[in-house]
Amino acid sequence: MALPGQVNVPQLVALEAVWCGAADFGSEDATEGCFCGDAGGFVIKKADAHPDLPHCEWFCSSLAQIAGVPQVPFSVIRHTDGNDWFGSSWMKGKTADWWNLAVQGVIDFNSIAEDLSRIYVLDLFVHNVDRHANNFMVVPDGNGHKAYSFDYSRSWIINGFPLPDIMTDPSVATISVKNWLKAKFGDYIVIGAANEVLDRIAALDVQGVQRVLATHPKVWLTQQQEDAIIDWWGKGMASDRVAAIRDGLNDGTLI
Repeated sequence: MALPGQVNVPQLVALEAVWCGAADFGSEDATEGCFCGDAGGFVIKKADAHPDLPHCEWFCSSLAQIAGVPQVPFSVIRHTDGNDWFGSSWMKGKTADWWNLAVQGVIDFNSIAEDLSRIYVLDLFVHNVDRHANNFMVVPDGNGHKAYSFDYSRSWIINGFPLPDIMTDPSVATISVKNWLKAKFGDYIVIGAANEVLDRIAALDVQGVQRVLATHPKVWLTQQQEDAIIDWWGKGMASDRVAAIRDGLNDGTLI
């Protein structure tokens, strides 16, 4: 796990796909999978659904790693079409309907509460409006389970930039699923874990952000977009956003 301010992201070495093909992942943004030999299978995100999609997936996934959020492994994939796209590793053992199993007591909800808390505050920061219940990768882990984050197709600059205000609308999927979990399991947000994520984001400086951007293909982001991100971070807007989330956790409005 990265230390505060430390950037620990995959190197920009594309994995060569052996074959790629259409697949039904239940997502309008992910309709292809690629097999990369010993590296395994990957769910592919291209720029056809949205031109900024590969960047958003890479940046948010990298930020998750930096901030101590459990994150599904990812990589740049050299597709058989000759282009480099974002690939999210296909993890085995995904537990279907994990939320119902947790209600039934088959899954110990407390074993994943900290993971869900970390994912939630990251989603607030990157304005991920689409964290529905099936957008958590819940897998068996020892005697319990672990929840991983993946899928940022409705996050970050896709929502416009600078980012909108911190979301609280209960009709938004991310807030709706948080409220549903709270109704079923009580105040499950682990404040200490949430604040650790926020601390790590706040500790990431402009140079760290530039290093993250440098690890994905240049064509995934225009120079104007990169300049806007760096300017936003450098002027303290990221720190202000962290502070607003922290305030919401402390006064209960975001719990």
